[in-house]
Amino acid sequence: MLSRATSFSVAALAVGIVLSACTEGGTRPPGGGGDGGAGGQDGATTSSPLRIEPADHRVAVTSGASVNVDYRAFLRQSDGSEREVTSEVTWLATVPTLGSFSGARFTSTPDRGGRTDIRATMGSTEALTSLTISLERIVITDGTPADAPTRFGGTADPSRAPELVYPDDATMVPSNLGELEFHYRTAGSTLFELHVQAGVLDLRIYFGCPESVGGGCIYTPDRDVWESIATAAAGQGPITYRLRGVNDAGQLGETAERTLTVSEEPITGGIYYWNAGAGRVERFEFGVRGAQAEPFIDSARTGATFCVGCHTVSRDGQRIAVGTDMPTTTFQVFDVATRNRIFSRGSSGGGLPGGGTPTQPNFASFSPDHLQIAASAIAGLSILDGTTGDVIAERLGGGAVSMPDWSPDGNHIAFVRYDAPPSIPGFPLVDVNGVTGGEIVRLDRSGSSWTVGPTLVAGSGNNYYPAYSPDGEWIVFNRSESNSNSAGMGDAMNPMPTLDATLWIVPSSGSGVATRLSRLAGLADSWAKWDPTEYRDRGRPLFWLTWTSRRAFGLRLAENARSQLWMAAFDPEAAAAGRDGGYPAFRLPFQNIESANHIGQWVTRVERLTCDDDTDCGGEFCVDGRCYSVPPLI
Repeated sequence: MLSRATSFSVAALAVGIVLSACTEGGTRPPGGGGDGGAGGQDGATTSSPLRIEPADHRVAVTSGASVNVDYRAFLRQSDGSEREVTSEVTWLATVPTLGSFSGARFTSTPDRGGRTDIRATMGSTEALTSLTISLERIVITDGTPADAPTRFGGTADPSRAPELVYPDDATMVPSNLGELEFHYRTAGSTLFELHVQAGVLDLRIYFGCPESVGGGCIYTPDRDVWESIATAAAGQGPITYRLRGVNDAGQLGETAERTLTVSEEPITGGIYYWNAGAGRVERFEFGVRGAQAEPFIDSARTGATFCVGCHTVSRDGQRIAVGTDMPTTTFQVFDVATRNRIFSRGSSGGGLPGGGTPTQPNFASFSPDHLQIAASAIAGLSILDGTTGDVIAERLGGGAVSMPDWSPDGNHIAFVRYDAPPSIPGFPLVDVNGVTGGEIVRLDRSGSSWTVGPTLVAGSGNNYYPAYSPDGEWIVFNRSESNSNSAGMGDAMNPMPTLDATLWIVPSSGSGVATRLSRLAGLADSWAKWDPTEYRDRGRPLFWLTWTSRRAFGLRLAENARSQLWMAAFDPEAAAAGRDGGYPAFRLPFQNIESANHIGQWVTRVERLTCDDDTDCGGEFCVDGRCYSVPPLI
């Protein structure tokens, strides 16, 4: 019988067993059988004294009910006999969204499919079994006719095919993205079926036009439906989806099949970005289910006249440096957890025009341990003490230097070398907020000193905004082939977007050539930054990249209307083989669409005050022992 939201589900469980002991030479090999043996290193055969039953188990679930699987564990004795140890082992499902254990009984989560390991642990010995839940599910959204699944018979007419506008084909998203919209034009249809297939998932969702926008419609899966997709698809490679539509006369149209890939590993850490409309830095924590964007540092905290915009955050998430106004009037460093100011450089009282004196730098980067800061200047790069702001070294780089980015190992700094333009009258050494004719150059540490290394990119216009990849092997950067100023088409005080800004990648070694990231290209793609964590997906390295773009956001936002933060996966092995390592891009869903958003700076961990209750949080909210200015949607 069909019901709303989670109408019916049928699941099959397939279990293939792989055993290993936590002893020298014990590994989890590919293709292990269910007989208690496993192929070890170099193809040798090893035996675990621990065995799990059932192996290769199959079970069906109907009507969204949970399924129970009663596991047993046996320990082989020295004489070859076995003793049942079911109550003596610890049981665990490594993907908790698929189900949980009570004793030795595993209970699956309704309406979830996917793959997980089941682990039995006894002292230093463990057994692992891979558990696959194959899910077939129908979802009928609110307001949709209950007989919707019966209305899609017959042959599709190509002239009546609806048009999928967003996301792009072959996009890859993190498994914990939380929200992904589907934008489409109806071609006269009034009822739609989104059919998603992921190997372990066969999902059909029925809806009309949940949200009418821009001459079309938008369907946004709710959290339950999206987690069904993400859990089943995570780490499984490309899944397929197709949109079918039928009109009131029963005429059917369907789109071509598209693919979507969901990452095996969830994004961790968080991102700090500039909300230009609010004039403040906001943050979003990816590792928290139901997280929302939060205000972080604003003019009231810094004394800025207009805004807090340019910022950099240490990779470990412990320090943030911000510039007030434009050009920078004060350069301030804060402890992230407490938001207490550590030091401030420059004058106070506001930016130009208005009373403050512009100072340096407009661009900065923390060392990996956050104890030093690389700072831009017309006179050359400076190294500042990260605690006091005192100058440790200065005039590095051989001329005007901008936009430094410190390598993950701390031994290199990528920067932009440029011919210094006429400075602001009365301030001959003020750091500029935009460059032309930029070259990407590497600065190399030698003991306690720094020397200028190779020029990584030169010519073909203006090259700027370099940023190191998580492994330090790649540098992403911007290029304007028209040699437009990096601050935009206007002047320093009235910047406009650099519309021909494109994203490129170059090896950091100095021995490779630059390659454009064409698959993720949009309009005015600028200021790319990497998530500093190195992820894995199906045994391969995977990185994530964010940047600002003025591309169209499906039906919601027209091209060149407003800058938004976009994100894409990056395959470093594909790039090393000479292919485009980028995937098609998607818009980060947590940001305010009514504001321009820029400069997404990533951290491995979002630092917060710890708490027992709200009184410990100074006006914020205590959730699970941590303080939030905007609490997660639990």
